[in-house]
Amino acid sequence: MTGQSRSMNEILKDRLRATQDIAEANMEQLRLNQKASGMMVLDMKDERDGIADSAHETAQARNDAALEANVDRIGRLEARLSALDEELEAAIKEQG
Repeated sequence: MTGQSRSMNEILKDRLRATQDIAEANMEQLRLNQKASGMMVLDMKDERDGIADSAHETAQARNDAALEANVDRIGRLEARLSALDEELEAAIKEQG
């Protein structure tokens, strides 16, 4: 930093945005998990029907990659929120 603190209002705006981004990422995680569950059901059906080569393996791989990438995104967003909380705490101490 340049030695000049940001206002609490600016920090709170960034914190709100980070919280919204986390909520959005969590919704995406839920959607991807539901999609993965649906594909598992299709796998069980294929297995029951004796189908050896599943046509949806590529879709499963893409979904698995998206799940992993989204977990990483959530981790980054949570780290950002934690940093903003620390910045907010420092700003409160500075004002008090």
